[in-house]
Amino acid sequence: MDVQEALKIGELSNSTIVAGHGGVGRQITSIEVMEVPEVISWVTPGILVMTTFYSIQHDERKQVEIVRTLIEKEAAGIVIKLGRFVDSIPIDMIAIANEKDFPIIIIPKSVSYINVLTPLYEKLYEEKQLLESENNPFSELESKSYASLSEALDELNDIVGSPVYIEDMEGALMYSSKNFLPNGWRKSNALFSKPEYPSYAEVIDEWKTSLLTKDRTLLKIEGFRDCLILPLVSNQQVFATIHIPYVERLHSIHMSSSQLKKLMAKLIELFMNEQLYLQKKRIEHLERLEEFSSRDDDEVEYFVIRFQANWTEKLFSSSPYLIDPSCLVLKELHSLLDPLTDRSIIVFEKYYHFYAVVQCSSDEYSIILDQLRERMNEKYEDLYVVAGPLLGHSRLLDDALRLVDKTMEIGRKLRKEETFYTYDKLGIYEILIGLTSDEHVQSYADTLLSPLLQSTHKDLLDTLQMYLKENGNVTKTSEKLFIHRRTLTYRLQKIEELLNVNMDDAESRFILHFCLKIKQLSG
Repeated sequence: MDVQEALKIGELSNSTIVAGHGGVGRQITSIEVMEVPEVISWVTPGILVMTTFYSIQHDERKQVEIVRTLIEKEAAGIVIKLGRFVDSIPIDMIAIANEKDFPIIIIPKSVSYINVLTPLYEKLYEEKQLLESENNPFSELESKSYASLSEALDELNDIVGSPVYIEDMEGALMYSSKNFLPNGWRKSNALFSKPEYPSYAEVIDEWKTSLLTKDRTLLKIEGFRDCLILPLVSNQQVFATIHIPYVERLHSIHMSSSQLKKLMAKLIELFMNEQLYLQKKRIEHLERLEEFSSRDDDEVEYFVIRFQANWTEKLFSSSPYLIDPSCLVLKELHSLLDPLTDRSIIVFEKYYHFYAVVQCSSDEYSIILDQLRERMNEKYEDLYVVAGPLLGHSRLLDDALRLVDKTMEIGRKLRKEETFYTYDKLGIYEILIGLTSDEHVQSYADTLLSPLLQSTHKDLLDTLQMYLKENGNVTKTSEKLFIHRRTLTYRLQKIEELLNVNMDDAESRFILHFCLKIKQLSG
């Protein structure tokens, strides 16, 4: 607001400018009432002074001196109420004001200060808020509503031009915006993944204290961009940190302490609201599970999924009370499963294991499994999944949970290179595991394979296993073992001699495969 605008606001519109007309473009930054002559100590550039000259009503020289001081201090102008204590303006004051384009404004004694000051203060406040908003890159984010914290982080990503992620005070990743980029602190944006910086634990311990008194700090790692660290604080405890690696645009954004505090308050609010929402959703799914398992319904078709990963088995004892990591796991699993079908999906936790009950028809079953496998390959490298068989009665749920648990155990033991297991492929091993406790079965396998179980014949045992795995294909087996076909042929002949079997016979290969699996499951 400049002087010319101020002359149109409230009862100042009843004023008259008597000198310094050329200075009506001076900007007003504050307004003060002055009734004492000592102005040097408190006058600041842009101030508009209002006075009656009460204390110096009989000293024109002092009145002129005050105006001269205001001009030197680059004040915006002076408003004098005439008729109260002074009836006229000194000629020297008029001359100085005209020379320096310093506005002198007079108001009649009938105009009260309050009717002049109030609308001017309101105008200045509005302009200040608008200016702060224009200079605050986060103003829109602070005022906007978001469906989730992740959505807000994505917008923050766009504002600062840099990935944004949130870690708990153990360094475990809880949230990550789009366009994640590995840096010197962390390489992965997988849920609950830890930093790879060697001394990250010591750095985080220091943040727990230092960020209680500071609104930010810089993480400097040689060879990598600096990273801005912002604290999320509740009850005098830093419960998480926001990480924003520096990019060129971030250097050009001025972030005042007040702006950062508002931003942090917004993100803390979103974090807590989402935690409450996720906890309610977890309870809702547990209630749906109880209702489903108590039904006596032989018309329902469904299957059970079991999930396992390092981030689904994280111990949470040291997490702050307001962080519920299991809710974040359930949220991640919902994002994986919900796009697969419009049918009912119940996601739940039981003894730190995570499951889903998916209702579908026999026609949809294989389609959902293919889509689930595809989504896992796109995003999840360290997630292991078991899909149970399609069932037709809700009372079979407990058996279905035990079945996928057993299948997960078998898959992780026998198919370590795979991450997606189905009961139709691994269910037979549950029977085989039962047979491993039968001493007659063990004796049979030991007797048949004993010539190959000696340490001197380990290469023959490995050859037999690969040959059977490749369904008797000599070319593929030699390629997998990195040996010549002649070498493989020699080894197969040696195996036949030692075991007294014909490797071309399908039944013999089946028996050998069976015995090898029994030994593998017994180990």
